[in-house]
Amino acid sequence: MLSNRRNHGRKGFTMIELMVVVVVVGILASIAVPMYGKYIKNARLTEATGRIGEINTASKAWAQEHQDASGHPTWPTNNAAVAGSIVDMSASDNFTYALAGNGDATTGSLVVTATGTNKMAGVTIVVTVPTISSNGGAPVITGM
Repeated sequence: MLSNRRNHGRKGFTMIELMVVVVVVGILASIAVPMYGKYIKNARLTEATGRIGEINTASKAWAQEHQDASGHPTWPTNNAAVAGSIVDMSASDNFTYALAGNGDATTGSLVVTATGTNKMAGVTIVVTVPTISSNGGAPVITGM
């Protein structure tokens, strides 16, 4: 009968129980928020590397169609050479894109750069394609 009286007027949670829940939720949030930020940054990097791949492919096609006096394919020397015709070189929300070709596509090189803007400011991705028959090296990412 005594235990029945003690619990009769009790409704709700104690302060200790509420504090334990707040601490557990805080710990989960402190782990989840940074992980979410990493996923977002990686998604933005994937967008840039995908666009760089498109630019590389378009530049190779451009080089096959444009030859020097010796009949060798030549790299496009700037964005204007390929922009609008075979690849979209316009800036996205997170990156601007630029290319720089160096002469003969069989001996020269092509450098494609994605420079971060807005939330990706300070991040740069560079891919160098040494020859027209190469897919290029791994992207070099700086500023992360």
